[in-house]
Amino acid sequence: MNTKTKAWVNMGLFLLTLVINTLGAFGFINGMSQREVSDQYPTLITPDPATFSIWGVIYTLLLISLIFMIVKHKEERTANLIDEISVPFRVSCVANIMWIITFSYEMIGISTALILAFVVTLAMINRKLKAPDGLGHKVNAVAFGLYNGWLIIATVVNVSAYLVQLQWNGFGLAADAWALIILIVALLLTGFVQWRLRNAALTLSLAWAYLGIWRQHQAEGAFAGQYPVIGWAALVISVLFILIAGFVYVRNGNSFLPRQRSLKLK
Repeated sequence: MNTKTKAWVNMGLFLLTLVINTLGAFGFINGMSQREVSDQYPTLITPDPATFSIWGVIYTLLLISLIFMIVKHKEERTANLIDEISVPFRVSCVANIMWIITFSYEMIGISTALILAFVVTLAMINRKLKAPDGLGHKVNAVAFGLYNGWLIIATVVNVSAYLVQLQWNGFGLAADAWALIILIVALLLTGFVQWRLRNAALTLSLAWAYLGIWRQHQAEGAFAGQYPVIGWAALVISVLFILIAGFVYVRNGNSFLPRQRSLKLK
């Protein structure tokens, strides 16, 4: 399969993913949207509904990125990138589609395994990204960085929802204690992933997610301030994620990705 064909196949799978996501969002799969299913298994770390609007930003950037790869497929560095990310990208699309279906049918355990595979393949893609010299590669860095970061928090929430479905007693610890532990563990996990990937965009989506958790704890009719420690911890960590993004950006030489990655190009 030549590079151009690979790029078009990637686009086709992405568009199919968008269709399935849209069907899921409007409740055409098993009669419930992802939000309605999520509401069946409430957790203290689920962001407020408005936070999920980031999907629109991520998918728009991914669309631009894939169009860029189709248009520039003859350029050596873009062709190399297409060759390197096509397999993990297709796996991520299949995992995305299967996650929508299994989550919609409340098969939360299976959906948890799928979202774990999903986030790993996105990390693999981020490791393959080229130095962001030029607008197209900058879009790639931001698109896949935000995507990977958002899936980290989505994985954490999915695992928490599965534990709710299992009616896990948390070894006797209170729900708010576990929520705080999970927020901190997610911060540490993201720090490790960021140390490996050094994509400044990655923690920006996490900052947005944690801000959404804070908003959910401030909203009337939600937790209504019952767990102030969780809300304020989420807000503090959200600021930390922004600071981490800024630090990585400066460390990369005012770049979303390390510029030395360009030395690896053929």
